[in-house]
Amino acid sequence: MSSPARDDDSDHLAADGAESPSRRRHAVFITDFVHLGRPFEAVAPMLLDAGHDWRSVAARSAAHQRFEVLIGDPRQTGMAVIVPIRWEPVAFERLLPMLDADIELLDLGDGHCRLSMSGRYQVPLAQLGATLDRLAMHRLAEASVRRFLSEISETLAPA
Repeated sequence: MSSPARDDDSDHLAADGAESPSRRRHAVFITDFVHLGRPFEAVAPMLLDAGHDWRSVAARSAAHQRFEVLIGDPRQTGMAVIVPIRWEPVAFERLLPMLDADIELLDLGDGHCRLSMSGRYQVPLAQLGATLDRLAMHRLAEASVRRFLSEISETLAPA
């Protein structure tokens, strides 16, 4: 996956090439997790499988929230599986942020594992966007991530 695209308009750059304070974007970090009552050894192959249904569930969940999800190549490192993802808004691209994150499956031992998502997004609209994010948008982002993880976890470890 490539790095996030930057706004095409360069009028927000000062003469020295730095972003002007009025147009600076604020990075916001977001993370959440759910515990799965299944062993890592049973769940990891599903997350690594490019044809597994969790990917279509992820796409439907993101689409329902008006985003497109791009899923990168998963990698296993020891007792963890990491899958890079990107949420891109399908409408209002200049008003909604793009999220770059990792989905991580971690072995907790004793037949349990944790599915988490950690990432960051750049708040659009400079200071106004940062204020809106503090007031309400971050809570909406957290709820979206929670829903996304819950829907994926139901596919990987149904109740």
